[in-house]
Amino acid sequence: MINLPLALRLEKNKLVSTAPWLLLLSVTLPDASVIRLVKNTEDVTFGGNVYIAFAFELGDVRSGGDGRIQGVTLKVANPGRVLQPYLEANDGLVGCAVTLAVVHADNLASDYTELTLAWDVLAAESAEDWITFTLGAENPLRRRFPLHVAIPFSCNWQFKGAECAYAGTATSCARTLDACRRLANTARFGGRPGITGAARFVGA
Repeated sequence: MINLPLALRLEKNKLVSTAPWLLLLSVTLPDASVIRLVKNTEDVTFGGNVYIAFAFELGDVRSGGDGRIQGVTLKVANPGRVLQPYLEANDGLVGCAVTLAVVHADNLASDYTELTLAWDVLAAESAEDWITFTLGAENPLRRRFPLHVAIPFSCNWQFKGAECAYAGTATSCARTLDACRRLANTARFGGRPGITGAARFVGA
């Protein structure tokens, strides 16, 4: 069962919405650089990164007779063969990690862990206007576990995001406990001061 944050559950259950659900696509290249695209008419900033408006289509998820997910096809527009150099320089992107996330345009600070899938590129075919990728089944090793990282005096939350919930006039935050105290928002501090003595601790 998918467990969505309250804000997303409310949007999902609306009969009419004023903002769209968007499909974000990220492709991590061998040199660790990332191509970020959004199926939209304009660019979108999500998680501090800009996703470029682009046309792409996600095919139906295929499954085998035993019910296991086998793969999915992804068609990405290639106007003017703008993506061709990436394919030629990286063996058709075979083996590259692909992440797909569904986000709501009015709630970009929400937690979308449950609406994110990770795949690997198994094959690619380039035609005149489209590139068709065959993506392998989700690799569970790409999911971070445990989900949260506990650091004594550094906040994990995005400033003014859903977890931070700061509503004051400040426009930035150093994401430290001292900064949170100055903003009178320590009840929402995303660090773990109680684990002093440990430089870094992974929590469930």
